[in-house]
Amino acid sequence: MGEVDVKVGGGLRMDGQETKLALNEGGSLFVHITKSQQGSDTGMFTCHIRGLDIKNIESGLLGLGAIDPYFELSKKFVDPDHGISRWHVVYRSEHILNSINPYWNPFEIDVDRLCNGDCPGKELKIAVWDHENWGEDRWLAEVEVSVAELQKSVMKGGNASRDNALRVEDANEEVMGLLVVLKAGVIA
Repeated sequence: MGEVDVKVGGGLRMDGQETKLALNEGGSLFVHITKSQQGSDTGMFTCHIRGLDIKNIESGLLGLGAIDPYFELSKKFVDPDHGISRWHVVYRSEHILNSINPYWNPFEIDVDRLCNGDCPGKELKIAVWDHENWGEDRWLAEVEVSVAELQKSVMKGGNASRDNALRVEDANEEVMGLLVVLKAGVIA
């Protein structure tokens, strides 16, 4: 870990409100500052997701390894002045050891943090990663959704129902697994 000193006033004058700062002991910190875009939605977004048939990319000892998947939920930010779009991670799940069918913990996130208080059509992305103890984690696949689509995708059968499952795809659009939405909703 490292540290960096930055004055917020200087950050507000940055082109695009984003900059990369060097840490004193190596590495970088990206600082992104946006003007609050408060919508009318308030409350907490609650969600519970599980994975099914996530493709195993681990070889492991004697070919017996399994992935340690987790997911990141990101919101899309588009700078209205510069047309620059970026994804900002707003939630990261725990990783589940050696599982192609992970059952992640339910989570809550403030609606303002998730979608700036303007939820139904806000562009979101769920990316599935393989946790690595040594080296960098490996991206597996992702799906772009909205809060409304997550709510429509809530499973209708048991927690392994594939009927409304979201398909996560890699860069070649190969399906790398399914995400079953067990619960998704806004609590005021």
